[in-house]
Amino acid sequence: MKGLFLGAGASVECGMPLVWSFTSTLSKNILSRLDIKLFNFHGDEGAKKRFVSVFQSETMHYEEMVKYLENWKLEAKGPKEAQIVDGLIRQVTECIQLLLLALQEKCLPKMECRFENYFGLEVLLEQQGRIEIFSLNHDLIIEELCAYYNLGLKDGFYANREHGYKNLGEFRLITSEELSEQKLDFYEENEKGINLLKLHGSFDIFAIEDKNTYLKSVGNGSFGSFVSAIREIESKSLEVCQKMQTRGVNELFVNDSSGELQFLRRSLLSGGHKFKGKFEQIAPVALFDAFESRINNVQELVVIGYGFGDEHVNEVMLKWLSNSNNHLTICNPYCEGIPDFLKAYQAQVQIAKKGLTDYLLSVDPSKDTPKRKAQRDLIQYLETLSPEEITGLVKSDLHHQYWTPS
Repeated sequence: MKGLFLGAGASVECGMPLVWSFTSTLSKNILSRLDIKLFNFHGDEGAKKRFVSVFQSETMHYEEMVKYLENWKLEAKGPKEAQIVDGLIRQVTECIQLLLLALQEKCLPKMECRFENYFGLEVLLEQQGRIEIFSLNHDLIIEELCAYYNLGLKDGFYANREHGYKNLGEFRLITSEELSEQKLDFYEENEKGINLLKLHGSFDIFAIEDKNTYLKSVGNGSFGSFVSAIREIESKSLEVCQKMQTRGVNELFVNDSSGELQFLRRSLLSGGHKFKGKFEQIAPVALFDAFESRINNVQELVVIGYGFGDEHVNEVMLKWLSNSNNHLTICNPYCEGIPDFLKAYQAQVQIAKKGLTDYLLSVDPSKDTPKRKAQRDLIQYLETLSPEEITGLVKSDLHHQYWTPS
């Protein structure tokens, strides 16, 4: 059975940014907000200057920037400095999540256009009955893709359970006890559907009740509804904060169905100390434990858009490759060779110079159409143009040549 492992590069064709592009966006937003109440330096100008130097760096991407802050906290000279840096880490993590969510909303039209070419996921599901998808991404592209094709999706969280947040939307949920005992809700053998396991948290996963329960927001099954459900929750939290004239850091202030004030803690996980126990993390460690276990359900793992930069993930892949029956396919248009840490298993590793779109098209090329190909060519062409050139093209009749009837 084939499984998919997705990194940031798998989402870029749908409009989400690669790491360096997002780093530039994040740094500009942070540096432009230094003198408002978003970041609290507690009057320490030295801490502020050092923080600024991190986000002016041209050699660190955003994960490395968060790691720098983490190391700064670990090496802090006294509890006051540690407290300042801890707050800055939380504030930066919140900025990362809010910016990624805003970018996710903006790329919905491109996602919908791309999804017409992603029928390969539906074909692959028909071929093998169940697909395991492991993702490092925080975005909701797989949830929206399954809604687009009306494919069954489970993510470990339980549906149809009572909760006190109906006024905010619909949620699946799971308890910390179920997580620790690995009692997650997934499709198992002889069942049909897609299992999605998100290792580094997500826009739609929140901890409540001192991390005794986790909520996962769900859409109504229509395209775009998973993204809009999160924006609705964020908007309702903003209303509560404006009324209270206060806010939390990296958590949402909301009223539950009975009107009581509650706190939803965001789960996005960043930095260089994931799953090491040195920093509190909202994304449950048990989800990574589930990855270590569930990867053994697949014999071929197709890695798309992952740069092999997470040691904790690489260790699991190496252990999985110790079974000589397992094979790893690296899908990356720019990959020139097998990563050094995999060379002991190079007979089990192959490289395919493809992104997510081309991989899914390759599952069953016979289902492709001239219209779909023309649309892909148009998108590829437009991506080479400046905004001014695109405006000029739209005003002309030239773009019509790319759209042919099916």
